[in-house]
Amino acid sequence: MTLLQHFLLFVSLFLFSSSELVIDVQPNVISAEITAQLVINCSITNNQVQHLDVIRSLTLSRYDETLKEFLDLITLEAKTLNLSQLVQLHHAQISFGNLSISLTLHNPTQFDAKVYRCKVEGDKTNAASSSIVAKKEVEYRTNMTALIEEIRRLKVVEKNDQCSLKNEELTSYHQKTKLHFVGSSKVIKELIEPLTLTCSLQNLDNNSTVQFMYILHGKVT
Repeated sequence: MTLLQHFLLFVSLFLFSSSELVIDVQPNVISAEITAQLVINCSITNNQVQHLDVIRSLTLSRYDETLKEFLDLITLEAKTLNLSQLVQLHHAQISFGNLSISLTLHNPTQFDAKVYRCKVEGDKTNAASSSIVAKKEVEYRTNMTALIEEIRRLKVVEKNDQCSLKNEELTSYHQKTKLHFVGSSKVIKELIEPLTLTCSLQNLDNNSTVQFMYILHGKVT
């Protein structure tokens, strides 16, 4: 075997060994209000994959916890480079090239923290259909800084949202009629618990009637 044949054999073996299906996610840990975008790249190096002689399609999927299976998001036909978006994605950008798919999710949330899968389908030498997959997981981490800022904001709101509840006494001829105005809490806790206001009359004599009762809402100056 000549030196040129050795060299060509080495190059072919190198290309074959370096040909693979690759999936990459950046970043692999996301947080609300911190992570501006999540990028998932699915590609085939050197336009070929080990154990596949013919590549038919490349598909990007993500795992659905409810259905307990992977749902296909995007499919790229290798021969025609026809791209199909199988699921409606909000605030997303899709790009593709020769046997590569890139999905960018802007302002990702906890919902986007899933396992993503890149799948290539093709045929072997004996014409048998086969597929190869690669997976990457995206984790979600609570943004403690944003949580602390929200707690501070609620404390400021708490000071401004003090309820002014008064019990008044109305004097009648025989007895004192009492008007009660009661709230479930003197401090409004936003998004935590509801506020219930109750207005009632007690010791109302038989000769008196109530035509209407109402609760007014306004700012305390």
